[in-house]
Amino acid sequence: MTPPDSAIIKADSPRYPALLRGLDDTAARLTDIVSRQAQVQGLSLYLVGGVLRDLLLGRGSADLDFVLESDAQLFARGLRKRFGGRVQAHTPFGTAKWSLDADAAKRLGLPPGHLPQPIDFARARKETYAEPAILPNTRPGSIADDLHRRDFSINALALRLSPKAGCGQLLDPCGGMNDLRDRQIRVLHARSFIDDPTRILRALRFAARLNFTIHVQTAGWLRAALPVLGRVSGTRLRNEFDLILAEEQAGEIVLRLQGLGALSEIQPGFHVASRLADELKRASQPEPAWLAEKIAARELRWCLLLARLEEPFARAIAKRLDLSRRLTDSIRATCRILALADELANPQRRPSQIAPRLEKLPPAALYVGWLLLRDSPIAQERLRLTIQRWRSIQPCTSGHDLRALGLSPGPSYKRILERLRGAWLDGDVQSCAAERALLRQLLESGEYAQGNPPGARLL
Repeated sequence: MTPPDSAIIKADSPRYPALLRGLDDTAARLTDIVSRQAQVQGLSLYLVGGVLRDLLLGRGSADLDFVLESDAQLFARGLRKRFGGRVQAHTPFGTAKWSLDADAAKRLGLPPGHLPQPIDFARARKETYAEPAILPNTRPGSIADDLHRRDFSINALALRLSPKAGCGQLLDPCGGMNDLRDRQIRVLHARSFIDDPTRILRALRFAARLNFTIHVQTAGWLRAALPVLGRVSGTRLRNEFDLILAEEQAGEIVLRLQGLGALSEIQPGFHVASRLADELKRASQPEPAWLAEKIAARELRWCLLLARLEEPFARAIAKRLDLSRRLTDSIRATCRILALADELANPQRRPSQIAPRLEKLPPAALYVGWLLLRDSPIAQERLRLTIQRWRSIQPCTSGHDLRALGLSPGPSYKRILERLRGAWLDGDVQSCAAERALLRQLLESGEYAQGNPPGARLL
């Protein structure tokens, strides 16, 4: 049962006015402006969640997350009206996200250099779950209600910023301060993982990031809830994996999920290699100079995550997690490259036999293949050449040239041009004159003359 506010906000509650000094200049300025606005309006405003946890741990945080015991969307729109920017509201949960542009930052007097992350506002709420693994039903509540609905005790902390008389009070109804001290992840009740199984992924993510352990009882509840992961929507799971893959220890987190059996509960056949952690770390190194275009970090990490699966399994997981068509195509192409590893490494295979199988694949897949096939210098070199050189090689001759020579249009055009391009790839021709000589040989051989007028002089 959730205790009333009086049970957690007392006259002698600890005050932490100096805590906000841990914010960077931009976040501190924004917090001050938001607090003053709430004080002018006589609203109860709290700084909550990860930013407060990180401040208490002496860690930097770029995100600002505020809770009001009133209409958060109306409050955010008031800030937008006064200072500018854009507000995106999510009505079912009473939340709003305030994004700033350069003009708004200037009006706010923010330090020049970069725009801050969007600022989150939420109305304090109660939540109930009609069924496991679905989004909750919500209704407005107090700050006490809001803290008791949260995932872990270390995230169930709030710092009062308004009204001014209570500014600096730290609210800790769930023992989060003790768990910060003991460096442990603890849920707030026995059904926490059943209600929201994505907390399983978050528990391991926070444990790895903060170097915390998972409380013994919490670990038992976590293991018991693993089968419920199969009921979570693909979109919600994808969002959690996006957050995991952005972590410094992403590989270790995924491997721990695999050890618990979480991956196979999400989708049968979902498994990763033990070397994933090293491969993700290698991918975070500076890209080689020959890589012509920047590969998005998210696309790169997803390809690495699923690269070593057989393509049908990777495709099934991508569908389960509701990945975009573009990202799915990159992942599938990466799987195909690894399936071709022996062929790519075979020195007897000529470039003209290799290049057509690679050159239409997404750059992310080619680069991930290059990263993963580091034990095969020949395969790596061929992937590099595909990106850097092979894709740009085209014969001097065009279809118009073949028509001008009297060759009737048809499938032979494609075969001739591919043969000429292959000769360039293999180094058999290195000039347009040498290409013309080869073309003469091909046409005089009669192999490509099908459908041409008898006796036509092609050269």
